[in-house]
Amino acid sequence: MSNVIFRNIEKSDSGILKDLIIEAWGKGWNFDRFDHSAPLFQALLDVYLSMFLNSATFGKVAVLDGETVGAILCSVNGEEEKFRHMQKDRAGQTLTLLSATESERADIVEHLSVSFQAIGSLLESKIFNYDGSLEFIAVSEKAKGLKIGKKLWNIASDYFKAKNVNQIYLIADSKCNFGFYDYNGFSKIDNKKVEYNYSTGRKQNDIFLYEYKF
Repeated sequence: MSNVIFRNIEKSDSGILKDLIIEAWGKGWNFDRFDHSAPLFQALLDVYLSMFLNSATFGKVAVLDGETVGAILCSVNGEEEKFRHMQKDRAGQTLTLLSATESERADIVEHLSVSFQAIGSLLESKIFNYDGSLEFIAVSEKAKGLKIGKKLWNIASDYFKAKNVNQIYLIADSKCNFGFYDYNGFSKIDNKKVEYNYSTGRKQNDIFLYEYKF
């Protein structure tokens, strides 16, 4: 029988969190065009991970038979950010990203600018409705069928309730397993259709705004 434990996120989990990002969002975020072993790709992953770590006030990982297979990060307004110490040096990231080819830099800028513009538009008139957010949740395919995502969400729910949170939001897209949120009681309240003009061609996506009321 599989043995699953849940523990606090540690600094040594950075690599595992990046692996989960690749598995959960790599195809949708056009990661396949990069050499995954290259410093550029690792710097790009650090940038993505920093977006989740920057404001998170709570986090847990799921460990299955000694292997970390899932993680969750969330934030509550006014609480202390707990994971900024895990972020890599931004100067080093910037230098590495500047060493990218012109087409690689263009693709990175295109993805981030289009995504952030859509997310900003979705949240613009609603952000003050929320007491916090679900920043990140991902579970490896190795743990499929064990309901680890549900258990991680239940742990986060207890945290939100302990902080007297009434309503949170999360951002998802059509390339991820957004059905998980539908199944677990989140409400999809808005979406934006986006198109990325990558050097390798155009890709379309839908970015969703979900909310959850306690």
